[in-house]
Parts: sequence; C-alpha cells; structure tokens
Amino acid sequence: MSPADHHARKLPAGRELRRWVRAHTARTRSPWALLGDIYDAVLAAAILAALAAPYLGRLGTGTTPTRGTGGMDPTWAVLVLLLLLAGMLVEPLRRLGPLFLRTYEAAWWLNMPGDRRGLLEPVAWAEAAVAVAAGGGAGLLLAVMAGAGAITATGMVLLAGACGALLLVALVRAQVVDAGLPAVRRTLLGAAVIALSAGALGAPSPSRVPGGLFVSLGLGTGLAAAVWWWRLRVRLVEIPDAHLLEVAARNLGVQVSLLSLDTRALGRLLSAPVRRPAASSRLPLARLALRLLPGLRPLLGVAQADCLLLWRQPRRALQLLAGGIVAVFPLFSSGVGAVGAVVFHLVGGWLAVLALAEPARRAWFDGGADASWPTGPVRVRCGHLLVPTAIMIAWTAAVVVAQLFASGQLPESAGQAWAAAGLVVAAGCGWAGAALRSGFRPTPDFSLGLVASPVGSLPPGTVEMLVSGPDAAAIAGLPTALLALGVPVTARLLGVQLVASGAVVTWGLLTGRRA
Repeated sequence: MSPADHHARKLPAGRELRRWVRAHTARTRSPWALLGDIYDAVLAAAILAALAAPYLGRLGTGTTPTRGTGGMDPTWAVLVLLLLLAGMLVEPLRRLGPLFLRTYEAAWWLNMPGDRRGLLEPVAWAEAAVAVAAGGGAGLLLAVMAGAGAITATGMVLLAGACGALLLVALVRAQVVDAGLPAVRRTLLGAAVIALSAGALGAPSPSRVPGGLFVSLGLGTGLAAAVWWWRLRVRLVEIPDAHLLEVAARNLGVQVSLLSLDTRALGRLLSAPVRRPAASSRLPLARLALRLLPGLRPLLGVAQADCLLLWRQPRRALQLLAGGIVAVFPLFSSGVGAVGAVVFHLVGGWLAVLALAEPARRAWFDGGADASWPTGPVRVRCGHLLVPTAIMIAWTAAVVVAQLFASGQLPESAGQAWAAAGLVVAAGCGWAGAALRSGFRPTPDFSLGLVASPVGSLPPGTVEMLVSGPDAAAIAGLPTALLALGVPVTARLLGVQLVASGAVVTWGLLTGRRA
C-alpha cells in the first residue's frame, strides 16, 4: 500500500471533526458577540454574588434559621427537598440523553466514518462540569442553611458535587446500555426518607458532623465517579445512531418550547412514556360502575382510566410528596414570614396539581377516547375530576392537620371538627378543578408575530400560557393557605372555601371546550 493510499484510508476521529468545525465557524462569529457573552456572564455573576452575599455571611457562625413549631431543623427539610427534586429530574434528564448532539451535528457527523467516541466525550465533560457545579451549589445551600464552618462547608460542597458527577455517570450508563434508572430513583427516595425521618426525630443539624468526614466522603465519591467514567467512556461508541437522532430531535423541541414559553409542549417532551403493565388490572372502579345507573357508569370508567394512567407513572407520587413538603416547609422555620408561608403553600399545592393534571392533559391532545364515551363532554370531565379530587383531599388533609397541629388550633368541639373536615373536602375539590383547568387549557396561537414589551420581544400568548392553571390553583388554595398564618377554622372560612372551590371546579369543567 502506498503512502497516498494509507492517508486516503485513514479516517478522521470525532474530536478532529469537532476541532475542524470549531475553527471554521469561529471565523463567522463577530468579536462583539464574544464581548456580549462576557458581559452577560460578568453581570449574572455580579447579581448572584449580590444576592448571595448576605446569606454567605452566615457561614462559620454556627447559626441556623430559627426552628418553627414543627421542631425539625430546616437543613433537613431543604435536604429532603433537594433529594426529591433530584429524583424528579432523573427521568427528564434521561429523556434528553444526557449525551446529545445538536440537530445539525447529528445530521452531518453521524453519517461520517471515523471514531464516534470523540464526538460525545466533549459533551460529557461539559455536562460533568454542569453536574458538579449544580451539586456544589446544592451543597453550598445546605452549608449556608446549617451555618457550617469552613471545613464542614468545603466538605459539603465536595460531597454534593461528587454526588452530582456520580448521578451523571449513572445517567450516561443507562443511555449506553439502553436501560431504566429504577435503582437511582430508589436510592434518592430512600435517602429522602432517611433525611425526613432524621429531621422528624429531632436529629441535630448536619453541621455537627466533623468536617473531615464530609471531605473524605466527597473525595471518595469523586474518585468512584472518575473510575466509573474511565471504564464507561470506551463504550460510548455503543450508543446507536437512531437513539442519538431521536435525542437530538427531542432537544430541539425542548429548545423551541423554551423560546416560545410553551410549557405544555415542554412537559410532553420531558415526560417519560407510561410504564407497561406487568399484569392485567382488576379494574375495581369499572366493576363498581356496573352497579350504578347507566348515566353514571361512564364517570367511573373515565376515573378508572385516569387511575391506571397515574398508577403507571410512579414519579407522580414523588411529585405529590415534594409538594406536601414545600407546603409545610414554613412550619420548620420561623424565618419564612407570613407572605412566604402563603407562597410556599400555594407553590406546594401547584406542584401536586401538576402531578394529577396528566390525564386531562392527554385527553386534551387526543380527544378520541373521551368522545367515545356514551355521554356528554361535561360528564366525561366530571369523570376526570374524580381521581384528582380523591387524591387532593388526602393531600390537603395531611397538610391542614400539620398546620393546625403546629399552630395549636386543633378542633376542640364537634362543630370545629366538622368545619375542618368540610374545609379539607372543599379544598381538595378546588385543587382538582385547578388540575382540570391546567390540563384542558387551550393552546395559544403561536403563529402570530412577536409582541413588543419593555423586556424585549415575547411570543404571543406568553401571559396566557404561564398564568393559565396557576390562577385557578391560587384561588382554590388561598383559603387553606391562611391556616399557615394561624387563622382558625371557622364557618366563614369554610364558606369562602366553598365559593372558591365551586368557581374553580366550574372553571375547569368549562375550560377549553371544543365547539
């Protein structure tokens, strides 16, 4: 073989392709664009530093936010929230890759011969930096909440950053072997349960742990993540082209949804497919429907379908638990304030509502199933209301009991007990109406031109898309949010809740009806 033939047969590596494209595209980029990027980065860093400076001053002081009447150290509550948040983000990150190529990169580079590993390794290193930074930020938040010293805070940041890197490597392995992540979700859920139990039992703040232990654990976890990645990097070539093309298209859809602020499309892209059933269901609600009048049977049939859909999405339970912890978080710390307590309650309820709006959301996009029932559309929507109502009544009962117990205003008479029970039932119905409002809200027309605003050009329907859903949840949850402020349960408060819940349920039943 001649030297010319040898060089002609030598295939370029993926890293060389990236380097060649970067060198040729950098010439088309204006120096002012680079200057603008630097300016944005410096401005963002200055704003974040100004916001974080008062709280960073708590480091090393050993002071923590004052405990609320719940008796749990706020650091444990924040740790539980962070673990649940990580558990809920596992599946969306898995849907996005995590290793991915841009659409034009996948269309061009995947057709070229050569080593495929060099195309994905730079993406992996960039995502590893983001994962370590996100984990380190979470560790810094815990250190600030605990008022930890310098060594302890450093250990918390190291351990959290290493855990972020370890989670990313687990996601990459799942992408390589095309498997799910049940073990990762169970680990995060188990850690959240342990942290919640420790806080509920009155365990001291994590800042009491020796800082050297945190540093050792962080270094050990980081070393384990590095070794795992070193053994996994050689298998990046096993990721099939079809998967990379699918992930590239999904990432493009997410980018378009973010630019247009289309939260509905964003949720559909990031939601995992429904888990396939391992065995046939007994359909208890459908069996019960056979004993009812013919006009009421479709309601339980719709409720049975919604129940199956939510049962095959286990992550919804995590979202409900996270919403409950957010709602009662002001009970663990008295530094939240009155307005903050109301906001936490409404945000927690909205997180729970989003978990239960999936059946209505799917029914809006594909109305064939609802149209096949032998009854009117309003009755079908009443069927969609049953499962969210039952779940949100239980959720509201847990939150309201915690609020009443923390404020020392538990019912002392039969009348107060009946008023509290009525308040819980009415609030649960109102939250369920907000779930219908969120799921059946019509999609704005994004084909119109951009709308000029003081903050720049915005896509049409931005306010409608962002407000539709939270508006109904705020109306339904405001009466029970007053309990966090120490407002007693009275007949007047129950009347306000009945009016608010009735309006929200009616709103949800009539939202987005097709002519």
